[in-house]
Parts: sequence; structure tokens; C-alpha cells
Amino acid sequence: MDDKSVFDRFFREWYLEMVYFAYFFIKDMETCKDIASDAFEYLWRNYEKVEEGSAKSYLFSFVRTRCVDHFRKQNSQKVYADFVRQIANRLTETTSADKETRYEKIQEGMELLTEYNLSIFKSCYIENKSYKEVAAELGVSVSAIHKNIVKALKTIRKYVAAAGDQ
Repeated sequence: MDDKSVFDRFFREWYLEMVYFAYFFIKDMETCKDIASDAFEYLWRNYEKVEEGSAKSYLFSFVRTRCVDHFRKQNSQKVYADFVRQIANRLTETTSADKETRYEKIQEGMELLTEYNLSIFKSCYIENKSYKEVAAELGVSVSAIHKNIVKALKTIRKYVAAAGDQ
């Protein structure tokens, strides 16, 4: 297509047709108008490459593809929303009795720690001190505190997991 007035004529004649073609698939007029506008924008950017006789079929193909893309996007959003809803339901299904039982298991697991390990664990997780603060108090390196925390968590997790299997 060489003449820009041809494009203007196509836009005037076919814009509403493209909007209603999209509306056949997607029952949201604003989305349909956006898709039709995108189609004409794409045609404008590729104006030199498109033959005048095939412009309309080109637009129909573009609109159809964008409608399919819209449904894919909507579907992925729906899947995500369903996933979040399932997670929320699982979290609310956890009763306070379940939480209390888990808390008791953690307390029992803490009893398995050495006095030194328990002291470090309580300082970091109960008193909310940083590894650096605890290291300074005990006169050890931050990596030593980290190693003790890892060891404590491993012991507690192992106990809670074993207790949960019973």
C-alpha cells in the first residue's frame, strides 16, 4: 500500500467491523476497541509490507490472535487467583489447636539442644538479636553463630518432623 489516504479509508471502513469481530469473542467493549486499535497500529507500522488486497484478512487474523492472547492471559490470571484462594483456604483451615500442637513440638525440640546452642537460638529468635550482636556478646564470630543456628534449626525440624509422623 503506497497511499496513506488508503489507510485512512481502511480505518474508517473497517475499525467498527474489527471491534465487533473482537466482541464476538470477548464481551468487553473497551478491550475490543483496544484490540482493534492495536490491529490498525500494527498495520500502520507494517504499512509498506502489506498488500492492499490482503489488508482486511491481515487485520482479521491480528484481531483473532489478540483475542486468543487475551483469553490466555485471563486464564492464567484465573489459575493464579484459584491458587491463591486454595492457599488461603489451607491457611485458614489450620486451627489454633494445630498451631498449639506445633508450638509444643517446637518447644520439645528445643529441649534437645545443648545449653550453648539453646542460648544462641533464644537470643536470635526470641530476643530478636542479630547474629552480630550475639557474636559480640559471646566473643565469637558471626559465622559461628550462623553455624549454631543452622544446627539448632536442623535439630528442631528433625524432631518436629519425626513427632508429626507419630
